[in-house]
Formats: sequence, structure tokens, C-alpha cells
Amino acid sequence: MLPGLKAVLNIHPLFVHFPIGLWIGALIFEIVAVLRKSDDWHRTAARLLYLGTLAAGLAILTGLYAQKSVPPGPAMTVVGIHETLMMITTSVALALSLFALVFRKDFTANYRKLMLIGLCVLTILLFLGTDRGVQLVYGYGSAVDWSTAQPQK
Repeated sequence: MLPGLKAVLNIHPLFVHFPIGLWIGALIFEIVAVLRKSDDWHRTAARLLYLGTLAAGLAILTGLYAQKSVPPGPAMTVVGIHETLMMITTSVALALSLFALVFRKDFTANYRKLMLIGLCVLTILLFLGTDRGVQLVYGYGSAVDWSTAQPQK
């Protein structure tokens, strides 16, 4: 029924896109919140941040499980870098989520600007960590079962 999943060694790639999209969405909404001085746009940004942070928890759990499918060698070095960067990224997201939650009733323009700076840092870390994940998949083929791969014609 789902032939694309036959070549997947682990389900980690199915979960990683949620925090990426949600956190980038949070950054976009927070930019608009700062520009428009809007509490509504900020609340949406905060909700996207919360959801992205929850989704990151699932991505981390599936990622830790996925490490078992990476063969020993140079890819394992990249796994370590990717894991460290994404743990730091998720920690920053958790800290920002707590910041947004604690100050949700008194979120002034200055807090919004701090949140925007934090989301910019989060996005930079996200891109760095994601790049290592891309390297694992496309550079090393670490999430692909090559025994089921079909040759190109």
C-alpha cells in the first residue's frame, strides 16, 4: 500500500519534518507579531513553538532508536554531531516555550523582540542540525535499505 516505506530502515525521517515546519512557522508569525505589534500573531507563534517542541520530542525518541540502523564508520561521527546539534536546538525551543508560557499574560513589545531573537537563534541551530541529518540520508544513505532499492532506468 505504501511502497515508499519499504525502503525505510527507521521511522525517524517521518517525524523530523514537523518540528522544522512548526518552528519556522513560529518565526514567521513572530516577525509579523513584532512588526504589527499584535498579541494575536504572537499567540499563534507561541502555539506553533509549543507544538514544534512537542514534535521534537518524538523526533528525538525516534532518532535515538534510528542510531541502531547506522553502520559503524564515518556516518556515526555525523550522527554524533547531528544528535548534539538537535539536542541543543530542542533545549533552546524548550527554554523559549517556557519563556512564552511564563510571560504569556504580560508579553510586552520588549518580550516579543526577545522572543524573536530567540526564534532566530533556534532557526539557525535548526538549519545546522538539519544539514547534518540531510548529510546522513543523502550523503551516506543511512536511512535507506539498499537491498530493496530499485535501480534507475
